[in-house]
Amino acid sequence: MTTLDGREVYTRRDLMDRYGMSLSPLEKWHRNRSLTGHPEAVGTVGRELVWDREEWDRWYQERGDTRDLESRADLAARHGLARGTLDRMWSLREENGHPEPVKTVQQTTYWDADEWDAWYADYRRRAQRTELDVDRSGDPEDLVTLSQAARILGVEPTSITHYPKNPPRNWPQPAVEEELPSGRMRRRYRRADIWHYADTRTIAGPRRRFPPRGTDPVPGREPSSDHRTPAEEPGQ
Repeated sequence: MTTLDGREVYTRRDLMDRYGMSLSPLEKWHRNRSLTGHPEAVGTVGRELVWDREEWDRWYQERGDTRDLESRADLAARHGLARGTLDRMWSLREENGHPEPVKTVQQTTYWDADEWDAWYADYRRRAQRTELDVDRSGDPEDLVTLSQAARILGVEPTSITHYPKNPPRNWPQPAVEEELPSGRMRRRYRRADIWHYADTRTIAGPRRRFPPRGTDPVPGREPSSDHRTPAEEPGQ
């Protein structure tokens, strides 16, 4: 057993021998310790970092404990949701307030079941209120700008400016599209098509055409993916 100043410690070699694991996950847990909670090293023996034996064993045991926690598969089965719906809600967490995971074990992410249920109940209530805000007045064949489409849907115009380039599921193609001398695009949509989108959109939110770049399997935020859309002509 390795010791440091009379204290029992682990080197990575000790951990590999004791737990039969490879070097890669040990390095990754330590590198991402701000997310994994991995203990800090207590010093070095030779050139190797070492960790307090009792502290590391306790952390490792707690890390594998998933009682009262649920994975995406558990949440999908209990709530009758598709995995894709759960993935979209998670990808839009900055907008919808989706809870952060409690831990990741063997690349499976877990959430506190009570916290997730409370968030999802509120999420559904907010989605239902949004549906009530849809403006059903006007001629179905009217052509409307993107800003007018936002008002029909009962949302802020800025919340859908990226739709033409990064469309959510069932977002309509514009009925009229022309390039202005400035290089910006003018798009107009049939009012009936906007109503159809309102009737078929899901509470999961927009479906991203491409997954976020640089996704890290360790729980925490992925590097953001910039999907900015060039500004449209005022009033579009």
